[in-house]
Amino acid sequence: MKKILIAGIVGGIMLFVWGFLVNVVIPLHTPSLHSMPNEDAVVDLLRSTLSTPGVYVFPAMPTDNQKTSMDTYTQKYTRGPLGMIIYYPHGADPIMPSQMIIGLIISIISSFFAAWFLSRSTAAASPYLTRVIYLGMLGVFVSFFVYLSSWNWFFYPLDHTTANIADSILGWLFAGLGIAAIIKPKEEIS
Repeated sequence: MKKILIAGIVGGIMLFVWGFLVNVVIPLHTPSLHSMPNEDAVVDLLRSTLSTPGVYVFPAMPTDNQKTSMDTYTQKYTRGPLGMIIYYPHGADPIMPSQMIIGLIISIISSFFAAWFLSRSTAAASPYLTRVIYLGMLGVFVSFFVYLSSWNWFFYPLDHTTANIADSILGWLFAGLGIAAIIKPKEEIS
């Protein structure tokens, strides 16, 4: 268990560093994040309309089961536009220390689970590169379930989806370099 904890910490730090690299040094996501035309007017409208943080979708699915409500919803959905707004009305420091700390903790916990999965798999008895690839496959698993589902159901643009998939796979390969160096076959342990 000690090795899994250490691997989780090392992998978590590497995953956190990857997040910095991919967002600051290698701007992988920048091409898929677009500026909103007439941003000030849109923000003013949002500020005057929404006061509660949340995820807002349009058109909104009716909460009653009335046929007329569903017909109106269907017409709006068919006509478009369709969208989703993740809204936080309060503002925040762009680089909040608490978010950095929570991000690191999330990375460590995620890497702990990855290390535990590796330790319980047949890949744990494999050579180093195979163990790294096993951990990279966790990025593939996450990508297909999360990002392709969002692309399919919520119309996330393909460029945004592919950037997230690349980020996830490469991030887990990078973290896998550290995790696989600690979770090794018994005969590799010195």
